[in-house]
Amino acid sequence: MTDSKKTSASVAPPTPTEERTPAGHPTPAVEPSTPSDQPELFPRPPGSDAPSRDEAIEPAVLQAIGGLVVAWGHLEDMTAEKVATMRRSFGDVRAVGGRMRPTIGKLLAELRALVAMRDRHDKQALMVIAEMDGSLQRTAQFRQLIIEGAQDAEGETLICRDLKNMTVEVKLAEIVKETALLNRIRHQIAGL
Repeated sequence: MTDSKKTSASVAPPTPTEERTPAGHPTPAVEPSTPSDQPELFPRPPGSDAPSRDEAIEPAVLQAIGGLVVAWGHLEDMTAEKVATMRRSFGDVRAVGGRMRPTIGKLLAELRALVAMRDRHDKQALMVIAEMDGSLQRTAQFRQLIIEGAQDAEGETLICRDLKNMTVEVKLAEIVKETALLNRIRHQIAGL
């Protein structure tokens, strides 16, 4: 036997099908079960009216984490745009990074080189970039702790685990401060 397009041979006889079951479908077609028929995978203890972990996290903490992530993305975009603008002003038309998106460290290194070529005698801009680089290295570690190490939240405190598996408590104010720092650095890069 062959299929309808005559591309493969099948030696097995056709299998009988139940009513409303597509041919070859392993399970009979039945109405979907209601949620009450489904067993709860992670039931709460009886009499427990405590909020779930997701409900216990302060919305301000979640908003601050999202703000930090978005501020980092805006900083990377602004730096890449600035590097591309400076390249074009020097006559280079290639795209920033080629296929892969470069890290913020590589973008800052290229920005430093371009500023050094543009302003050979003005060391002030290079000092500003060096200060930014130091701040960004510390902020990158903080961002990694927040994104990869977040475990729980208690009120306005985010509980994280660092690379050495040590518990670190991060206050909401610290996250907001780092986000503001990223936004300030982004504006400094735009002004170079």
